[in-house]
Amino acid sequence: YESESNDTLATADTATLGTAIKGQLSSYADWDCYSVVVTSAGTLSVVFDVPSNSTSSDYFKLGVYDSTGTLLSFFSTGSDKTYTAGAPVTGTYYIAVTGNDYLNGYYYNSGQYSLTVSNTAGSTDGYESESNDTLATADAATLGTAITGQLSSYADLDCYSVTVTSVGT
Repeated sequence: YESESNDTLATADTATLGTAIKGQLSSYADWDCYSVVVTSAGTLSVVFDVPSNSTSSDYFKLGVYDSTGTLLSFFSTGSDKTYTAGAPVTGTYYIAVTGNDYLNGYYYNSGQYSLTVSNTAGSTDGYESESNDTLATADAATLGTAITGQLSSYADLDCYSVTVTSVGT
């Protein structure tokens, strides 16, 4: 179970890879932060089990941050989901859960949620990184190779760059 106050990355509760940890939001502005240590670069997966089952209202926002506090991925949901993000280096990563202030409406669910984080060793080349919202911060994509990305909101913009070696389509 989470402990309060875990409202910042510095006061994050420790989560163990592969083990569910439970928490609940006291308000839409409550932040619940968790830290996990990964021992190999690869893919970070977060199984997020929420008390609601809504496809029309996103009661929760979930962010994945690296050890410096840089946002890597950001998701909104009202139902159970599994999210993935690239974990390009070994070390500590953070997962933060909060309510949603979508379009000046405040949504959250005070019921108990759980999250389970796992790490699969491998390349992170096929994953989008945040912030890639401008041409200057675009993720490099390789022609003919899939890259996985997710929009965190209706306003999120994901930019990708490719290098071509000849004229054509």
